[in-house]
Amino acid sequence: MKKFSVCLLVFTFMLMACSGAMAGKKGGSLQPEDFMFRGVALGDTAAMMQEKLGEPDFDTDIVVLDQTVKCYVYSADLKVCTDPRTDKVVAFVCKDKEYKARDGVTYGATRAKLMNTYGKADKEKRDGSLYYVYRNPEDERQKLMLKMEPTDYYVESFLITSLPLTEDEFAEYEMGEFPTELEGDDEPALRGGFNSKGEWWATYRVNDNVTIGI
Repeated sequence: MKKFSVCLLVFTFMLMACSGAMAGKKGGSLQPEDFMFRGVALGDTAAMMQEKLGEPDFDTDIVVLDQTVKCYVYSADLKVCTDPRTDKVVAFVCKDKEYKARDGVTYGATRAKLMNTYGKADKEKRDGSLYYVYRNPEDERQKLMLKMEPTDYYVESFLITSLPLTEDEFAEYEMGEFPTELEGDDEPALRGGFNSKGEWWATYRVNDNVTIGI
């Protein structure tokens, strides 16, 4: 009888563990790769982006999330945008129906698929369109925004971006980084910006051997 009770207890624990694992899988979770595009990360330089994606067809200025950005056009369905002040990547705009994100999330993916892969999303309306928004838990400024079909709620396009959505983010983006060059110098002496925790930082290069935090 005692042996049966021990076996029953072990079986109960195994069942609880399996149920917990299934529940965790059902809810989904975010991964760092969800905020990248084909190996290119937000914050990479345009040169780094072109090393991985190749030469774009052309570049032009467009407006994304109310911000004027420099857009590198790879096709009608793929644009990579940079901050014109730094030429660092701030957005990937992908309408390619063949593109597959992690776990096979692609054009036509349903709300259930998104929940199973990423978890619960915030909802954002922009210019009459509905977006499901996921924020990078390691850097809240980075967002995966999925444009949803308004009737049947399936994915129509992908926007991976660090462009601002809130007033606080807008103020931070406007401040940005401020590389300042000394006269006759190729390297910026004064640099600053916000780190991944939203904390302000700045450094000043006194000379080739000395840099101080300010």
